[in-house]
Amino acid sequence: MNIEQLLYIVEVAKYNSLSIAAQNLHVTQSTISQSITNFEKELGIKILKRSRGHGAVPTDEGRIILKLAYEVQKKLEEIRETANLMNSTEVGDLKISSLPGLMTFLVKAISAFRHDYPHVILEVTEKSGSAVIEDVRQHKTDFGLITYSSDLSVNMEGIAFEALIEGKQKVYVSKHSPLAFLGTVTPNDILDQTLVTYKGELMQHFVKDFFKRYKPLKILFTSNNMDGLLQAINENLAISFAPDFVMKNYPSVINGDIIPVDLVNHSTVNISLGLVRSENKHLSTFANKYIQYLKSEIIKS
Repeated sequence: MNIEQLLYIVEVAKYNSLSIAAQNLHVTQSTISQSITNFEKELGIKILKRSRGHGAVPTDEGRIILKLAYEVQKKLEEIRETANLMNSTEVGDLKISSLPGLMTFLVKAISAFRHDYPHVILEVTEKSGSAVIEDVRQHKTDFGLITYSSDLSVNMEGIAFEALIEGKQKVYVSKHSPLAFLGTVTPNDILDQTLVTYKGELMQHFVKDFFKRYKPLKILFTSNNMDGLLQAINENLAISFAPDFVMKNYPSVINGDIIPVDLVNHSTVNISLGLVRSENKHLSTFANKYIQYLKSEIIKS
């Protein structure tokens, strides 16, 4: 048994493909295939079931071995990281994927983090919730920041979600809208309104359910561009639904041009803002430190 064999089975299992694993690890497919075959002979069990139609899929016994291999891989990464810290100042890349509307939290944390880790290069990408989760699952990003609800059917296999704050779904209207002076609205109060919606899984699920329960509203447009959505609300062209923790940091909400209104007489939607991480990826010391700063900023808000 050797380290390469463990790395090979982990990479193959990640993609269910010997060819992709070989490409990622810069070795030949035959090298991986022979190494895994020798490993299986040594252990006396079949780890991967290989077929042309389904690729390389872990067996029941293989899943147990893979879980242990993931743990070994994490420890190896910790060893490398510890050695790097002994030999040099902390440098590296930190990649974060996030839903739009959450940049305020990230930027405040970056400001504090940069003071302690000036040589770490940060990259923040805004994407949809499912894209953030997929980036984390494929280790394209270190961790993600998303909104999540148990009402939404999302594939969270291999993903750890940590809720940081709970939020409420509210109605957002222009300060010039008659709704702005009500304080609360019922679904019946807004059935004659025009709607703009954010193009995300959670929001589209909420809107679809709302339309099904009551009746469809006129939709001005749907977009993942928050500037456009905010402009439409600000100019009193439409209203929108959104979680309160997403909207409260936008200048137009802070200065009162856009007003949050509580939605009542409608079933409560549990929405969380939280972190998503891969269950089999070791995070660097500076990644964990950044997460501490981020949690602090979110709690303070």
